[in-house]
Order: sequence, then C-alpha cells, then structure tokens
Amino acid sequence: MKSFMYKIFLLPSIFLTMIFLSGCGVEYKQINSVDDLQDARIGIWPESAYHQLARKKFPNAHFVTLELLGDLMQNLSQHKIDAFVIGKIYAENLNREGNNVKYLPDSLGDVPLSYIFPKNERGQKLRNQMNEFLSTAEANGELDALRQKWLFGDESQRTFTKSKLTGENGTLKIGTDSDSMPFVYLRDREVVGYEVELLDKFCASYGYDYEFKIDVFETMLVNVTTGKLDLGLNALEILPERQQNMLFAKPTYVEHAVAVVSVEGSDENFLAQVTRRIKFSLVDENRWQMLVEGAALTIFITLLSIIFGTALGFGVYMIYREGNKFVNKIIDGIYRALQGVPTLVMLMFFYYFVFGYVDIPASLVAVVVFSIVLSITVFILLKNGADAIPRGQTEAALSLGFSERRAFVKFILPQVVRNMFSSYQLALNVTLLETAVVGYISVQDLTKMSDMIRARTYDAFVPIIAVAVIYFLMSRLLLFVTDKIAKKIDPKNRSHEKILDGVKL
Repeated sequence: MKSFMYKIFLLPSIFLTMIFLSGCGVEYKQINSVDDLQDARIGIWPESAYHQLARKKFPNAHFVTLELLGDLMQNLSQHKIDAFVIGKIYAENLNREGNNVKYLPDSLGDVPLSYIFPKNERGQKLRNQMNEFLSTAEANGELDALRQKWLFGDESQRTFTKSKLTGENGTLKIGTDSDSMPFVYLRDREVVGYEVELLDKFCASYGYDYEFKIDVFETMLVNVTTGKLDLGLNALEILPERQQNMLFAKPTYVEHAVAVVSVEGSDENFLAQVTRRIKFSLVDENRWQMLVEGAALTIFITLLSIIFGTALGFGVYMIYREGNKFVNKIIDGIYRALQGVPTLVMLMFFYYFVFGYVDIPASLVAVVVFSIVLSITVFILLKNGADAIPRGQTEAALSLGFSERRAFVKFILPQVVRNMFSSYQLALNVTLLETAVVGYISVQDLTKMSDMIRARTYDAFVPIIAVAVIYFLMSRLLLFVTDKIAKKIDPKNRSHEKILDGVKL
C-alpha cells in the first residue's frame, strides 16, 4: 500500500517539477533590432519561405529548425534561441494572446499563401474553380471582410458556423495540421480560421461539402500530391519547389516575414504559473478530452496488435514446424528482412505503398504493421524456446500415440510459454510504447493529440508530460495484467489438488 501511494504522489511531483524546469532557460542575448540578429540563434520552420528569407537576411546566424510554432515559442521562452522568423499575422496573434514576445518592425520579405491541390484532372478543376471564386470574392469585398475578421480582429470577433452545404457535387477531403492560427486552427476541437471560412464559402458557391483530416504537415503534403486528399490548407507558402509536385491557387493572402523576440515576462509566482499552464493546456476548451480520446485509440491499436500479432506469430511458427524447407526459407527470409526495418519506416511503407490506393483507416494500417512486428518476436520466442526443449520429450509423447502436432501443443508448448513469457511481456510493452509514432500516418493517437494541444497553446511541456504520465500508467496496467497471467501459468503457483487433477491414485 505504501509503495502504491508513493507512486501516486511521485507522478504529480515529477509533473510539477518538469513544468518548473521548462521555464528555466540559459542567459539570452538582448535583441533590439534586426542588426542584432546577424550572429544570433534563429529558429525557423524547415524548408519554408521564412527559412529562405531568414538565411538570405542573416547569412552568419545559427539556425535551429523546429516543426511547430509551439516549439519555436518554447525554445524562445527558454532562451535556446534568440529569435524566430514567422509571418507578421502570426506574430500579432501571439501578442493578442498575451505571450511575452514582440516582433521587430522590419519586414524580411513577402510570403504569398494559398491552398494546394494534387496534380491531376480533379485537382486542376478544383484549382481553377478556387481561382475563379477568389477573384470574385476579392472584387466584391468578401475577401477583405474575412481578412479583417480573422487576421486583424481579436478572438471574440472570430465567429464561424459551417454553412448548410448541399454537397451535390461531392465531398472534398481536406488536409491540414491545424497549426497556423488564425489561418487555420482548433477551437473547441473544431477546425476554424480564415482559410476555413473562405473554403466554406467556396464549397457553398460550387455545391461541395467537405470534411477535414488532421495530419502531420509532411504527411498532409504527401497525401495531397498522391491524390488521397482533394486539397490542403495551412497557410501554405507558394514555393517553386512545391509547385513541381502540386498545384497552388492564387494567393489568399500575402504575408510579411518578421523576426519575433522575447520580452520581459510577468512576476508570476511558481504556483500561479503552474496553475495557469495546466488550466490553459488541459482544462480550457476541454482539451483533456483530446488526450482521453487519443489514449483510447492507442489502447485500441495496442490490444488488436497484441491479439493479431500473437496469433500470426503462432500460426507462422506452426507452419514452420511442418518442416517444408522451401516454405521455411521464405519465412526466414521475410522475417529477417523485416527485423532490419524500423517500425516507423514500415508504417509509412504500408500506408503509402501497400495500402496507398486502398480506402482503409490509418489506425487499421497501424494494427497491421504492429501485428507483423510483434509476430516476429512471437515467432522467434517460440522457435528458440521449442529448440531448447530436449527432443526426448517429443519422442516419448510419440511413443504413447500422440501426433507430432498434439505432442507439441500438449507437452512442449506449455513449457515454452512459461519460459518465454517474461520476454513476451517485454515485447507487449514495447508494442504499446512504439504506438507513439502512428501520428506520422494520420492517426490521432495520444501523441498526436498532444501535438495538437501544444500547437494551440504554444506550451510543449504540459501536454508532453501529461502524455508521459498516461503512457506510464498504461504500461503499468499492461504489466499488471500480464503478471497475473504469468502467475496463473506458473506450475509453482498451482495447488496440490490442481496438480493431481485427472491423475488416478
């Protein structure tokens, strides 16, 4: 009981300590103008227009590539970077939300933003329709009104209700990573923003309905180029490199790149800071529910992978035991090849190539991959475990009239299971923990939900630590259940009556 209570109180203590440490950074360089950035540490989005402009303006600076705006904010607050380069609209929005940052007034260059479409016949049609719609919206003032509302107004003015769309011309599959407030972002777990309402009006004009698919940014780009999605939106910069693989509509807005630096924060005490950060990251807009949904999907993927992976590994081993040399060489070759492939690479291979043109949920693709990975471990454990049992036991069973297969199932397999179970437990735990990478194939699991929260709050540590705690609890629960199973199958724990069950005295 004391050990249990110790663990219960230990987790919140670690949680609070990490939040405190996340606010502690190194000494930083005071930035007053763009001239102070010539040899500074500058954060940038990788391979973006802002990246290119920053390198051109500050050739001697040290650049740190970070994927999310929340990561840029976190690194700036900890003084791991001296500034970061983003669009002016983003910077003004950060100021409105009360973050301790400011942007330097000098523009580093213009960045046109727009929607992207696949390079196919449908993509060409949609792009042409979008260009026609944008020209009309600009001429009648609708485009300017939306810009004033979303890009230059505060959050209280940013109201949006989806139109009653007829969808007679089909439903558009829209990709986004919802990390571009106020262009596109999550509010009350709904996708909203300037580009969203603009898209809504486009669909109303041309008879479409639409549905969103929230992806990792790189995954969204690939899904558009391969035609899995009809279009993508995320305040995407129009770049010549991207135009080789996808179609862009005419710009919906021309952004100005600026450098964002930190300013002196408030004198908030530790407890108030912790309370504010937890409330903003988990309580506001019921964001904790996103973690619950993500955890439920993670458990779903893990349990199905355990069931199918164990069954697949056992089935393949039973085929292997039949002794067909040709089949066994194929099994050995496939499993040895798969052992050398990282799970993430296998996930992406199955998602983009094996099931690239099949309409199958990404979560089921994850189940297939993790089942295969676990089956490799199960196969090896069974093979090595059975080889360690003296052949004499099988021969004794055969002499009593048992078949080869029945002798294995009745006498050899129980010993193998007992001997390999601790290694099997470890494999199950690894399967659970490795599910953290499924967000790369559009699965909104626990880790992906954490990314979506920090994309909205710009606070990395609260959601990340919360995810770490949830994974720890799920792992302990899995080990608890499998420990109970291990005790059930351990002959040392059988009663005297159970041992003698079926034995005639």
